[in-house]
Amino acid sequence: MHNYLNILLIISTLFVTSCSKDPSEAYQVENQIQLGGSIDNKYNHLYNSLYIHIALERNLDKDALNIFVKNINILKDPGLYEKISKISLDLYDYKKSQIIAKRWIMVEPNSSSSYQFAIKSSLDNSDIFLAEKYFQSYIKKIQPVNKSDYSKLIYSLFDNKNRLNVIQFFENYLNKNKNHALNLSFIELLYSYNMPSRVIYHIDKIGSLSERNLVRLYANSLLLLHRNTQAKDLLENFLQNRLSSDRQVEYELLGIYALLNDTVGAEILIKNIFERDPSNPENIYRISRILYENKKYNLSEKYLAAIVSENDEVNLLRGLNDYKLGNYSEAINHYSRVSDYNLKIVALMNTSSVLVESDGIEEAILFLDNQIKIYSAPAIKERFMLKQISLLNEYELYEEIIELSTKYLNNKMPNPNLLYARAMAYEELREIKLMEKDLITVLLIDQKNANTLNALGYSLAVHTQRYDEAYELIYEAHLYDPGSAAILDSLGWVEYKRGNYVDALKFIEASYERDKDKEIVLHYCKILIKNKSYDKLKNIIHLELNRNSDDASFTEKLNLINNEIPL
Repeated sequence: MHNYLNILLIISTLFVTSCSKDPSEAYQVENQIQLGGSIDNKYNHLYNSLYIHIALERNLDKDALNIFVKNINILKDPGLYEKISKISLDLYDYKKSQIIAKRWIMVEPNSSSSYQFAIKSSLDNSDIFLAEKYFQSYIKKIQPVNKSDYSKLIYSLFDNKNRLNVIQFFENYLNKNKNHALNLSFIELLYSYNMPSRVIYHIDKIGSLSERNLVRLYANSLLLLHRNTQAKDLLENFLQNRLSSDRQVEYELLGIYALLNDTVGAEILIKNIFERDPSNPENIYRISRILYENKKYNLSEKYLAAIVSENDEVNLLRGLNDYKLGNYSEAINHYSRVSDYNLKIVALMNTSSVLVESDGIEEAILFLDNQIKIYSAPAIKERFMLKQISLLNEYELYEEIIELSTKYLNNKMPNPNLLYARAMAYEELREIKLMEKDLITVLLIDQKNANTLNALGYSLAVHTQRYDEAYELIYEAHLYDPGSAAILDSLGWVEYKRGNYVDALKFIEASYERDKDKEIVLHYCKILIKNKSYDKLKNIIHLELNRNSDDASFTEKLNLINNEIPL
């Protein structure tokens, strides 16, 4: 009874303390809760688990992590290991992650989750040797035999920060070990990492497109690389050789027809879909959505008109079409009918875009101000704030962006998205020191934010001569997001600035393969000149002049570059 009363006393004290208004007051204790009286050490687990749960409830993640690791030898709750392991990665505390991984495997030696975390944390920490050790143990202990078994591991790596390590690790393993099931899961991971060239390379290595999922991944990767006709041919061939229809692949093929302006192919495919399943509103909606996404607004609206029953998704799509077709009153009416909470937020943000066109930017900003007052959830408020900034950015109102983001920023808990938006506005106004200050603040909050690392590095390369520092920042961003065309472009440009023209060409070609953005095109042309690749340069200029014939300013820049080519 004495022990029981002591436990109640300590538990009640903790709960009272946890209600303190100041979080720091609740945790002015040692790393391990002090045990009173003659309580046996068997209660240590209870006390520390309780303490950690309270810290987690109050979002004191760092405190929870510290207490957990300090007392890890007596903690055996699998649920806590799941929660704290994620926190250690979110805080980039890889030293503690390794401690947790080692102990978790001892606590749950037959758990796939413990091994998955161990592999994941080792790769993020660039400890390839340890990752290999855990991976071999994972295979022996879990004994995965098919794609489903490996997919559990691969899925756990989707959000790894150091993606380049993950890619290199599995590519090295697969080069030495034939493992079809793992290869299939790894290809899906590459696609999720936005690495279409690597997806195609690995599917080609397998030497077979007999599996439906591989066909779809291959075709979608071709699309990402602007090889649209090849993607079309692949999906057409797949459908022709099937005994039954495949609705999802048909939808994807329809998107390609729309992209290629192949109206005949699109009409035949739509007719076939409707003949097999007439008057299905889901089919009509999906077809209309695909047509909208490919800028076929009138055609999209034509099919939507066939849907009799009204729902939120249909109203939202009708609003989007009317906005693009200049029917602003109708667009707002459709958006106002949306009631689902999440879709309602989207509809309200789209309404602000309509108001810009119908009533002006000031009315749109005021409309979003009202939504910020109406909705109490911080995440929703932030979405409206960022929409305001996005609208101002479209009109190049950079001083207004700075004023607005400064008003919203909370000095006690700075918002990285608002800081980033303000930094980009500072850059447009050539306030480089202020831009750098805000971006560094973002990196103090999230030191592995690839977009911020790239933005800071690229800006330094453009506005200063700190090229080596810029390269380090951009290359670190590349480790975390190796599939980003923007980061590859930045790497190419900073290498150009450093005089490393061969390396610059390697990066800019990879970027141009993925994205035909006009700034990337101009960088590519200038780097080709430095590499004296004049024939390739002429081809690129000819291609881009045809592609952008309606942009006088851009074509003038291309012609100026063309004039620099030696005879």
